[in-house]
Amino acid sequence: MLTLRDKYYTIRPVVTAHRGFSGKYPENTMLAFTKAYELGVDILEFDVRESADGELVIIHDPTLERTTTGTGRVDQQPLAALKRLNATCWDGTHDRGRRLPAPSGTEVIPTLEEVLEAFAGKVGLNIQVYAERPGSLETIVRLYQQYDLRDSAFLMLGTFADAERVRALAPGVAICVGEDRANIERHLAFGVDFMQPSNQCLTEAYVQRLLETGMPANVFFANDRDTMLELIARKIPGILTDVPDVLLELAAIGS
Repeated sequence: MLTLRDKYYTIRPVVTAHRGFSGKYPENTMLAFTKAYELGVDILEFDVRESADGELVIIHDPTLERTTTGTGRVDQQPLAALKRLNATCWDGTHDRGRRLPAPSGTEVIPTLEEVLEAFAGKVGLNIQVYAERPGSLETIVRLYQQYDLRDSAFLMLGTFADAERVRALAPGVAICVGEDRANIERHLAFGVDFMQPSNQCLTEAYVQRLLETGMPANVFFANDRDTMLELIARKIPGILTDVPDVLLELAAIGS
């Protein structure tokens, strides 16, 4: 079985479903993850935050209003209260979607453990860490080790300081860092395992250097065919998208 890193040397582009199949199904829900997995994506991307009682839950925004029937901050509600909310209030891609006047289904906010239980070892995982409380990184690292994710998942961390903390806790955890995305040399010097540049980073010099290094990298993001085709033509290793069905179709045509 290919490791996640191996895929970048055998598949172009590696397809990451951003918050699951979020262009068609409610983002960061088990339904969106399941539908993306059934499509055959290479990686599921999702966001981890804390509840008021320290549980790790899957939701992008720090507040509840956009995607759920709740209000206020995620970290001010206990898990039991979060689980009572409907998480199907956003329709469409993250950049061009809209909040619905009423929920479109019955999905709830998943926990990190629920997602790992369902998908660990079956598909690559891009775990975006927004959890900030003392102990949360330790819990995430423990679960990473418990589910034996070394060859199939990486932690996307906001800062190099957080990456240093993870490295001190467990050197074997695969790391990607969001800070200073355009500075490819800083990421290489730190020794990240993956990179996730934005579209704005992709100067000719950046792409040339990226391809020279062979570093596994996922560009954030492409939701239209023209952007996807451009990134494929430039041999970008991996792409995040809310519409993985479209990207998979174009990747198959180009292969």
